[in-house]
This record gives sequence, structure tokens and C-alpha cells, in this order.
Amino acid sequence: MKHNLYLFAIFSIFIINNTFAEDIEEITVTGSYIGSKSEKISVEVIDETEFNNLNISSIGEISKYLASSSGSHFQSNTLDGVDQGMSAITLRGLDHASTLVLLNNKRQTFAGTPSHEGEGYIDVNIIPEIALNRTEILKEGATSLYGSDAVAGVINFITHDEFTGTKINLGHQETSGYDQSDETLGIIFGKEFKNSNLVLAMNFLNRSPLSSSDIPRIAENGLSTLGNTFKVSEVDTILVGDYAGAYTSGQWVPDPNCELNGGVLVGSFCKFLYGTRFNIVNDEDHKKFYLSFKKSNENLSYKIKAIAANIDVNDNPQSPSYPALSFMSRKIQQGQGGSPFNVPVTWYGRPLGSAFPSPLSPKKIDQYHISGVVNFNISDNSDLELSITHSKHENFHNRPDTINSRMENAIVGSGGSNGNQTWNIFEPLSNSDDLIQYIKGSEQSLRTGKLTSLDAILRTRINENNLAIGIQLNNESLDVTYNELARSEFDQTGNLIKGADLLFLGGGKNISSDRDKKAIFIEVEKILSKSFDLLFATRYEKVENNSSLDPKLSLNFRPNDNLLLRGSVGTSFSTPSMAQLYSSEIALGGVRDVINGVEQSSSLFVRVIQVGNPNLKPATSTNTNLGLLWEINDDASLSIDLWNIHYKDRLELEDAQAKIIENSNNPDIQRNEYGDITAVSTTFFNEEKTKVKGIDVSFDYKKTLANGILLDLGINATHLFEFLTPEHEEEEEDHEGEHEDHMVNRVGKFNYNAHTHSLPRLRLNTFFGLSHNGIRYSVNARYLDGYKNLRPLPTAAISSGYENKVDSFLVFDIGARKTFDIDNNILELGLHLMNAFDESAPLLYDAPDFSFDTRLHDPRGRLINLSLEYQF
Repeated sequence: MKHNLYLFAIFSIFIINNTFAEDIEEITVTGSYIGSKSEKISVEVIDETEFNNLNISSIGEISKYLASSSGSHFQSNTLDGVDQGMSAITLRGLDHASTLVLLNNKRQTFAGTPSHEGEGYIDVNIIPEIALNRTEILKEGATSLYGSDAVAGVINFITHDEFTGTKINLGHQETSGYDQSDETLGIIFGKEFKNSNLVLAMNFLNRSPLSSSDIPRIAENGLSTLGNTFKVSEVDTILVGDYAGAYTSGQWVPDPNCELNGGVLVGSFCKFLYGTRFNIVNDEDHKKFYLSFKKSNENLSYKIKAIAANIDVNDNPQSPSYPALSFMSRKIQQGQGGSPFNVPVTWYGRPLGSAFPSPLSPKKIDQYHISGVVNFNISDNSDLELSITHSKHENFHNRPDTINSRMENAIVGSGGSNGNQTWNIFEPLSNSDDLIQYIKGSEQSLRTGKLTSLDAILRTRINENNLAIGIQLNNESLDVTYNELARSEFDQTGNLIKGADLLFLGGGKNISSDRDKKAIFIEVEKILSKSFDLLFATRYEKVENNSSLDPKLSLNFRPNDNLLLRGSVGTSFSTPSMAQLYSSEIALGGVRDVINGVEQSSSLFVRVIQVGNPNLKPATSTNTNLGLLWEINDDASLSIDLWNIHYKDRLELEDAQAKIIENSNNPDIQRNEYGDITAVSTTFFNEEKTKVKGIDVSFDYKKTLANGILLDLGINATHLFEFLTPEHEEEEEDHEGEHEDHMVNRVGKFNYNAHTHSLPRLRLNTFFGLSHNGIRYSVNARYLDGYKNLRPLPTAAISSGYENKVDSFLVFDIGARKTFDIDNNILELGLHLMNAFDESAPLLYDAPDFSFDTRLHDPRGRLINLSLEYQF
């Protein structure tokens, strides 16, 4: 309520004040508060025209065209996590929280829902695509100006505030090989008044689903051993019925109607192919709205910007039910659960399996961003900017599961609405609808993140030196609320003391936390000579009991008019998100056991308990950048940047698989009486050090030929040399508990057993356009290097064509756009083929997950994109 009063008061002052000054000059580019030019600080700018030429349906997909991006969430992985309908952009292959995302130079709140890896991130699905003016990408650390999280760089989305007229954009994109489409509608209206501008915009996206069952092989490894199988404890004989036969002690017995019920019979196991139940693309509706109003007079100017977005994930199908892990640690006695056996048996299965339809797990995501800025013109050389920004991200989840206590009742004959029915696990189709509805439940949660920021920046000039001084006050909060079925409780050491009353999903604990951040910063630009200048910035920030002082020095030398040499060195830091500090929840994860020192090839889906760690330290880094910009001639330029990030205490979530490999007897690995893994407890930790090194190369060419043909060519590439993280190996027994650190280069690997993701060595994008007589022909190429997958492959996978490598991925986007001038109004029609040659996503063995890399490759194949834009 207090924040709302602040917003109301300031906005009221804006509206009633009519004595304003000339518009104060805007910040030239991300990475400087005093207007340094982009070539001095390694900023990539994607303007509105370049963005439109990408022909993408949502902002998150821009990461497919950023060479410096790796590990982004540009598409949903419906098998992992609960962040479907959200999107994040990540630079340099680091975690999401190492890339700071700004909206119009202002901070946006972290989402209340973290990624599957537990990382907090900013959901870029808030931005109305038609309102986007340009995107600025600073590819080096910027904590000295913007504060925590700007370790890998900054992505700043700048929206329109001076657009005039009306523009309508219609888009239709569909897969050529499948039945999936995106329908988009964007409308923007702008009007200029006396000393003021008003811009209104809205964007709508209707996305139809694409089931994984439609794409060959993509979900074939989503095969669970826990379909419907039993283990007999003693010798037994059954004379009649489907289970008739003689059984030995310890014998595995699959459901005799396994294949008839849609299961997969493999040896003595009735398995369940769940992978084909999930979508590659969900049915989604996106609604986004935008308002901008700015006014200026003689001594004062102000602007207000408001963005709101609503994302509905309408289907998101799941497994009919999840494995009954608790029943793997107990016996089904004679007469229980419809057992035909005369001896106790152990059940390896799930209540509702392959014979039953998939329930839906819808999501509802609402977020907004409101910012008000006032500029005071103090003198000819000085101005003061005051601003307040408030943002909120709210996500409601509904994940179906089985109510554990009711399942227990039903097994012993006390189930159903009248408490007198028995659940038959041996003949699932014999259970009544009343009994099925009786055991059904869900994990429901509402996760809300909020951020309020107050900023004050004074810009001035002293003795020909440009100077900016500022303060920033932030208050952020996180609230997570589970329904009673899903609510869990943990003690101070992270041990589970109250579990969710659900058969598989573990839920999480309710939390309500907030914290304050305070910062002061200064930036100075010193022009030493016509060819040499320096930029120095430093920021002191205090977050609760932690603080950091982060300086940065940038030098620029121009030996001649065509060549600029630039270099920078600085420190950055990243604070743990409140989810990493306080949230505790239980996710799903596929793991492989280690038996007698050998990692098994078969996978199990188990509970992965993620426990917050309030003792986390902020991560720190030292960033260096050395580059050049060569203006070859009036038509061509070349940019090269060699960069290095030396990270300490990087914030990571323990990887369940890595934990099993390191020590399969770790007490955090929970097993049943037979030694089967049922759960793995993980927490967040500070990895001692990480070193990342690479090079960016950019070439731009634009020339108008004598016959009026305009040629434009852009090439952007990032080559990773190193991504070094520690590998801990046990030392001699007399040094028990100590470890020797070995740095392992993760570049060129899938990194299935490390606390990171895939890191291709080379990522290269080219953009070619030819414009003539109102038509622009374009050819874009996107290349991703191949990489190794060192995960052990079972014989069946090898025989199916899987290898210990993932092939390189090269796709071409080809199209044309025609512009018509109709009575001074502009009509544009476009036809583009994305992935024109219908390249399939490279095959990846990552059972029990999908058979492609969800962080890198789009599996939809060729996309046909039609667009119509009318501006008047």
C-alpha cells in the first residue's frame, strides 16, 4: 500500500504540473549515464527494422539470433519445471541471474517462479513487440552503474515514446510439417500534442499446441520403468485370472494386459511412455498493453510508461498420474489393492497409467511495469533525473497429482465418496469413476515477485569532464503460497518435517520475504585528447548484511579516424535471489544410479528436493574486455572484442545427477529398502570459481549501388575458448573431507553432469538483405557448433542411432517483403520461410527428457511466416 501511495503522489504531481522545460537529452546508449557512444563500450543495437526482419512471434526468440546468447529460455521445456509461458535471455552461457534485463533503463522484478535450475530471472514476455523501438545489448559487466546481476552484461529494451500515426501488424506463422501456428495482432497509436507525446499499443498472440507425439523420435526416451510392474516377495502360485502362473521369490511380474492398455513391455517390466503425453508447444494466449506519455517545457520534463501483460497457458498436458514412489518402500499385502497374489508384493507403478487420458496443468501469468521519470534542467550543463518504478510478476500454477492419504485409504478398501471402495492396482481399468475422482488432487501455488525502485541521477560537466552521480533505493519482495495439499515444511537444517499430501509432487513451503537494497554510484568521462579518453565508474551497493564496491575503468584510443581501440576492466557482483535464499520446493528430475562405481544408463524420475540456503554469499567477478572497431570505409566496419570473466562464488543449484556420481552413498540421496533412489536433496551453493573466456566478432556492410539496389550484410559470431568450473575429486584417505580442485573446460560439451548447460564452441549468425523497387529480399543463416555428450549410452540407444555427440545445426531463413505507398500510407506484405530447408533439431540422448536440446534447438522444422503491416 505504501508503494502505491508513492506512485499515486508522484504521478499526480506529473499530471497537474504545467511549467516544464525543454526536453532533457536522453541517455545515448546502455552502459553509460552520461551519453558515451556505443562504439566505446561494446554495445550491440538492434533497431526496430532489424527486429522486424527477424520475423519472430515473441521477444524471447530474439536469443536465437544473438551470438552472445547461450542457455536462454526461448521455448518451454514442458517436462521440466513450472515456468512454461515464461521466457528469459542469457548472455555468455552463465546463469539467468547473471544477465540484467532493463525496461527503458529501469529495473524489472524477478519472476516469483524460478527456472527449473532454481535461478531467479526476469520474464521478457512482458514486452509488447509492436511497441519495441530498439534493443541494446551491453556485452560486458556493468555492476558499476546498474548494480547486482549485471555480470555477463545488460539487455535493455527501449519502447516507443515519440511514435506518431497508427500502425497495424498482422502475422500468421505455421509449421510446414505439423499442425501448429502462431497468430499475432499488434496495434500502435501515437499522437504529438503541444510539447507532449502520447503512445498507446497492444499486442496479442494466439499460439496453438504442438504435441511431442507429432514429431518422430523427439519423445521416445520419455519412458518410465514405473508403469505397472510387481515384485513377488516369496514363492507363489495363482491358479486363475490374468495373473495365473507360478512365481519365484524376487520375480518381476509385468501387467499381463500391459500392451493392451497402451503400455510398453520391455523384458519383465511394463513401462509407461509418458514423453508423448507432453507438448513441445503449449496452447497459449498472450495479451500485452502499453502506454507512454511524455511532456516537456522550459525547465522540466516528465514521462510515464506503463506495460501490462497477461499470459495464459491453456493446456500443458501431463502424465495421467505420477509414480507411486512411497509404495516402492512397502509391501502390498494379500487382499489389498485387488491383489491376486497370496504373498506380499512390491508395486512399481502409478495409479493412472497409459490407459488413461492426460490431465492439464494450466498457468496464468500476470505482470506489469510502471515507471515515472522527471527531468529538471538545472543549468545549461546540469540536469537532475528523479524516477520511481514499480513492477510485479504473478504466476498461478495448477499441477495435477494423486492425493496420497486418499490413495492409502483406497488401497485398503476405504476409498470413494462413501469410503467403501478398493483401488485395484492390478486391473486399473476396473476402478470406478467415483474412485478415480476421489484420489485426484493437485499442487496449486501462487508466486509473486515485486520490485520498487527509486532513482536519482545528477548529470553535469566540470572542467570539460562529464559527470554523473546517482543513488538507487530498491525494495523487493517474494511471496509463495501453496494449497494445503501441497504445503511442505522444513526445519532449520533443510530437513523435511511435513510433506505434501501428494503421491509424487512434493509441493513446497509458504514464504513471504522482502529486502532492501541501497546504492550510490558515480561516472566520470575524461577527454584527455582528441584521440584518447577514459570512462570511470564505481558503485557501492548494500543488500541487507552484504555490500560491494565495484569500480570499472574503460579506455578508448583512436590512432586515426578509422580505428578505435577500446579496453575495460571492472568488477561485478550478483546477489542471491530470494528464492535461492528462502524458498524450498520439490521438483521432478530424471537421474541415473551409480552401482559399484558404474553410472547406469537407465533413468528414473524421482523427487528432487530444492532447499534454499540463507547462508549464500553474493557472487563476484572481474571482467576484462579488449577490442577494436575498424571503420574499413564508408560502407563497412569490423568489430572484435576479446573478453574474460573471472567469477568467484557463482550461485548454483546442486545437480542431482552430479551429486549421485560424486558419492552414491551421500545421505542426501534417499533410497527404499531395495536400494532404489526415491529422492535427492539439493541446495544452492557458491561454486568456488568459474572462468569464462571468448571472442566476439561483428562485421557490417551496407552499400547503395548505382542502379539503386541497397545491399546490407551483418555477421555476428561468438567463439568460446574456456568455461572452466571446478571438478572435485577425493584425495587420499588421510585427507578425508578435503578436495583438490581441478578446473574442467565445459566448452563443447552437453554438461549433463555439471552445474551448467550446453556450451557450443561457436555460434554464428549472418543477415543479408537486398532492397530494390520497394522489395527487400533477405537470407539469414544461423549456425550452432556441434558438441559432445559424454553421458553413458545404453546399447539400445546406440542401436537407435544415438551418439556421444550432438551435430552442428545450420538453418537458413529466406524471405521477401514488399512495400506499397498508398496515398502516403505504407502497406508492407511479407513472406518468409524460417528454417527454409526444414532441418530437424540434432538428436540428443538425454533420457528421460526430450531427444533435443531445449536450450539451443527449435524442433518445429520449417516455419512459414506471413505478415501484413499497414501504417497511416
